[in-house]
Amino acid sequence: MSVGLSFFDWDLLSKAKFVGIRNFVKLFTRDDIFRMSIGNTFQYLGLSILFQIPLAYFLAILLTRGKRFEKLVRNTVFMPAIISGTAVSLMFYFIYHPEVGLLNAFLKMIGQEDLVHFWLADSKTAMLCVCIAVAWQWIGYHMVIFVTGITSISTDMIEAARIDGANSWQLTTKIITPNMKPVLRVSIVLITTSSFKAFDSIYVMTGGGPAHATEVMASHMYNKAFLQLNYGYGCAIGLILFLFCLVFSGVIQTILKDRG
Repeated sequence: MSVGLSFFDWDLLSKAKFVGIRNFVKLFTRDDIFRMSIGNTFQYLGLSILFQIPLAYFLAILLTRGKRFEKLVRNTVFMPAIISGTAVSLMFYFIYHPEVGLLNAFLKMIGQEDLVHFWLADSKTAMLCVCIAVAWQWIGYHMVIFVTGITSISTDMIEAARIDGANSWQLTTKIITPNMKPVLRVSIVLITTSSFKAFDSIYVMTGGGPAHATEVMASHMYNKAFLQLNYGYGCAIGLILFLFCLVFSGVIQTILKDRG
């Protein structure tokens, strides 16, 4: 239905008017905010992968080595994933708050007043701060996926490597990581699709600001469809968003395909 409505001009109240591909032409020729939102979405995606995958993988490696309190640590790190994204975003909004936020209060406490900053009001730091909040919530989720993948690797293979004299670093790089490629592919696809759909964290923490510096495709779609009542135009953005998810999921599957 959204695909069909993307070819109409409709304000939800009056009768829909067919405009053909005019919405799509406007998107790529006259809508500067949409083009900016594409760049911001890719920035959000890149930072999400950078912040979540390496740390989640590192924690998974540590937790599969039989360390003490392994189950407690795993459950603690995973816990933010079950919290509402809106609640997490609100929590970090107040952490970053310039006057009552914990971050600036901590910097003042240790005598680093020069580092006190309007974190979410600065276009240079706003997206970074949002992605840190998102990563805090979802690192545990991907950690559990990696733990499951690591524990499914044949113990005979690992024992044989140890008998041959492999140390922990060699086990990780030569045995575990190559066998984790399918699991890594799953996590990266999940992060990619969730990044293209990102909305709640942006809406709560920055509203797309400052000066559209954190405006992503989903938030721009919401603004056009529900705030400006240009529903056909919003559906056109939604269709482009869907195609991005489809194409990039396929690209990741191809790049990380197991070639034996």
